[in-house]
Amino acid sequence: MKRPYVITGVDIGSHKIAGVTAKVARDGILEIVAQASVPSQGVSRGVLVDLNAAISSVSKVFDKLKSKTHGRLGDIYVNISGEDVKGTMSTGMIPLALRGREVTASDMARCLDVASTIYLPFDREIIHKVVQGYSIDDQPWINDPIGLYAARLACEVFVITANANHIQSIYKCVDNAGHDVKGVIFSGMADGASLLEKQDIEKGVGLIDMGSSITELSIFSGGSLAALDIMPIGAQDITGDFRDNVAFRTLYETIDSRIKDFGKACGKVSSLVLTGGLAFTDGIIEFLEEKIAYPIKMGIAREVRGEVSGLDSARLSTAIGLVRYIHEKRAAEDVSLTKRLTEKVVELFNNYF
Repeated sequence: MKRPYVITGVDIGSHKIAGVTAKVARDGILEIVAQASVPSQGVSRGVLVDLNAAISSVSKVFDKLKSKTHGRLGDIYVNISGEDVKGTMSTGMIPLALRGREVTASDMARCLDVASTIYLPFDREIIHKVVQGYSIDDQPWINDPIGLYAARLACEVFVITANANHIQSIYKCVDNAGHDVKGVIFSGMADGASLLEKQDIEKGVGLIDMGSSITELSIFSGGSLAALDIMPIGAQDITGDFRDNVAFRTLYETIDSRIKDFGKACGKVSSLVLTGGLAFTDGIIEFLEEKIAYPIKMGIAREVRGEVSGLDSARLSTAIGLVRYIHEKRAAEDVSLTKRLTEKVVELFNNYF
C-alpha cells in the first residue's frame, strides 16, 4: 500500500472562489475532508484583473480549509480558464528500427515530445499534452502500443496552451496568499474528471460550463479531451427570461455550431453535460435540448466521498475535479513507472544474456 497524501484544488472563478481538500488513503480511495467558498473579487472573464482583491479572496478560502484540516493542505493545484486558453491538434513521428523492434514507454514519451513541439509565440506556454492515440507503421490509431513491434511510431496530441502572463499571475496570487502552486489545470480537464463517466468520454460528449462571465465548451471523444472553445458570455450577460435573451441565443447557437463542426471533422458527440451557475436555472436543460437537439443532463460530481452534499458536489465540481484529476494522473504515472522499471530489467537481461 502507498503512503497517504493530501491534495487541495482551488477554483478561481469570476463569481466565487472555491477550494476542496482531499485525502488519498493507503487503499487509494479519495475522500473530501474540507471545502470552502467565498465571493470572488478581482477576477473577470476567467482572468485576474485586480491582484490584491483576488489575493484577499483566495486567502479567505485557504484560511477556511486550514481550520478544518489542522493546516494540512498538501499539494495545491489551481484551475485556469479564460479566452486565452487555446487547443490545437498536432502529430509527431519517430523512427524505431529499420526492421522493427518492441515499442517501449520511453519511445512513447519521445514521440509525445516530438508531437508537442509546435510553434508558440513567446508569450504562450503549454499546460497540457493530451494524447489522442498512437500509430505503428501503417496500422490505425491504438491506445497502448507497448510491446508491439514497429519500425515507426506516431502519435496525435491535443496541445492546450495559455498566456504565460496569465499563468504567472495565478502563481503570484496564490503565492502572496501564503502557499505554493504545484500546477495549473485547465478547468475543462478538471470538470471532465469530476463530472463525466468513462463510457461517455469514449462515445463522445460535450461538457458545457456556463459560468458567471464565460462559457466553456470541452468536447471529449475516444477517451480524452479533443476540442475546446471558450466564449465571453455568462450569467451576468443574460438578463430577464433567457429564452428571449439575445446573448443567450448567440451562446447556444455558437455551441451548436462548434459541436457540429467537431462532428464533421473529428468524431461523434452523443450527449451533452451542463454545469456552472446557469445550469441551475429552471427549464434551461429542456430549452437547450430543443434548440441544440442533443440529450442533456445536469453535471453532478461522481463518486464523491466525504464532507460534500449532493448540491455541493454540483457547485464545487471544478475544485473536486482538480483533486480527482491529480489523483487519477498519479495513479496512471505509478503504472507507467512500473512498466518502465520492467522494461529496464528486460533490457539489462537482454544485454547480459
